[in-house]
Amino acid sequence: MAVVYLARMSPEGRPESVEGKVRRLFDAAGLGECVEPEDIVAVKVHIGERGNKTHVPARYVRPIVDKVKARGGRPFLTDTNTLYKGMRSDAVDHIALAEEHGFSLEGVGAPFIVADGLLGHNEVEVEIDGELHKEVAVADILADVQAIVAASHLTGHPLTGFGGTLKNLGMGFSSRKGKLAQHSKMPPRVDSEKCKGCGTCIRWCPVGAAEVRRNAAFIVEEKCISCGECLAVCRFGAVSFSWDQGSEVLQRRMVEHAWGAVMGKEGKAGYFLFLTSVTKGCDCFGDPGKPLFPDIGVLASQDPVAIDQAGLDLVEQETGKSLSEWAYPQVDPTVQLEHAERIGMGSRDYELVGVA
Repeated sequence: MAVVYLARMSPEGRPESVEGKVRRLFDAAGLGECVEPEDIVAVKVHIGERGNKTHVPARYVRPIVDKVKARGGRPFLTDTNTLYKGMRSDAVDHIALAEEHGFSLEGVGAPFIVADGLLGHNEVEVEIDGELHKEVAVADILADVQAIVAASHLTGHPLTGFGGTLKNLGMGFSSRKGKLAQHSKMPPRVDSEKCKGCGTCIRWCPVGAAEVRRNAAFIVEEKCISCGECLAVCRFGAVSFSWDQGSEVLQRRMVEHAWGAVMGKEGKAGYFLFLTSVTKGCDCFGDPGKPLFPDIGVLASQDPVAIDQAGLDLVEQETGKSLSEWAYPQVDPTVQLEHAERIGMGSRDYELVGVA
């Protein structure tokens, strides 16, 4: 049975207390055992879209960085670029926003490095024995790190019901190709009115699926491999894709990409889940809405499935309503947990241990 450690929020809500709780949780959950001297350690964060005020703040991540350093590890903060256009869709703006939100060498004690490169296509194909995938495309930086500590934020999510550790790993560590594989069953489309006919997507397409028709680019569906290169290199927002994958399939695909992200890191991965400022929308929203209920606490574990299950259970126990009822009742969020347990990522059965 997995063990999940919980540090509850103090009734007074003293700001200092959260950082102290993170330090104590790191030790209680044995996360130091995941880090050996000279290990390069990816500290997976979500810096929040511009305007978002409810993401896990940089000051809560600083204790994780300090603890990794104390073990002799070499930590860096990281995330991947987004599919949608915004401040996190390329590494230039992504790093600038990270600095703006305090995720900097000065603010946290570790640099922020975008895991999948300038435009999101630096990737490695990882073999898995999944039900939907036999290989998944994740950020290539994962091939070079020895350990991972993921600092995730529990929120609602319109497509997956909730976002937690599995989403932070699955969507958050996937390359652009991996994200496309999760979200869409259709090839990218070109808006001929926005297209400038510059030919950049045609030059970058690895299989010749992009061509010119009527002075604009066109994606030939039969040739397209959904790698996302055209989406990444278009500077005019003319290339888009369909967010049409059903929730249940999306959740299972996301989980298998999460599995690929931690493949080979057995005993070398640890997880935090912050049940603070829990909102209906995820941290990718500039305005995800006001927190749905008071802060509950922070969780830590070496089991990514158990920690997400514990997060959902605590919301229902503390508020009398499930997170689904608070956020998106039309989406069943247990699909991702059931699938993750079935393929062997972790256990939904856990023991909850309090940490003062």
